[in-house]
Order: sequence, then structure tokens, then C-alpha cells
Amino acid sequence: MKYFSCLIAFFTLLAIVLACDPDNNNEPVCANDNLSVPVRNFWDPTGYWVCKSAGAAAELVRCPDAHLFDSAKAACVPWNEWKWVDPCPES
Repeated sequence: MKYFSCLIAFFTLLAIVLACDPDNNNEPVCANDNLSVPVRNFWDPTGYWVCKSAGAAAELVRCPDAHLFDSAKAACVPWNEWKWVDPCPES
């Protein structure tokens, strides 16, 4: 039973660590539960990812000129209102 508990703890920790990878662009895997949801692109704040259908590749949508994507608002905002936020904040 101890072995099973340790194994569960290990995989839980692994899932937490792998949940956010600032070195990847954060392109989502499109599924039924994330369709039409704007997702921050970690590499490029001038656009965001959107899934249009499950199983398809996410599409990169560009913000209008002089706008950057704000993940807290899930919208493009004027560049002078945008603030950089760590993609993987520590708990």
C-alpha cells in the first residue's frame, strides 16, 4: 500500500511540474472542452491560440496593430495597458 501511495504522489507531482512549461509556446491540444477559448501564446504576446474544432490544430489569431494579448482579460488590449505576467507563476 505504501508503494501505491508513493506512486500516486510521484505522478501527482509530475503532473504539477509538467502543467506549465514556459519553454513551450503553450499551443493547446484541441478538444471539445476548449473550443473557442483564447489561450496565451508564451512566445508571442501579439497573438493567441484558438481551437475551432476538436482534434484539429490550434490556430494563431493575431491581435490588431498596437495591441497585445492579456490572458487575465482573455482579450487583446492596447500595448500601453498590457503588463507582462510570468506564464508559470510559482504557487
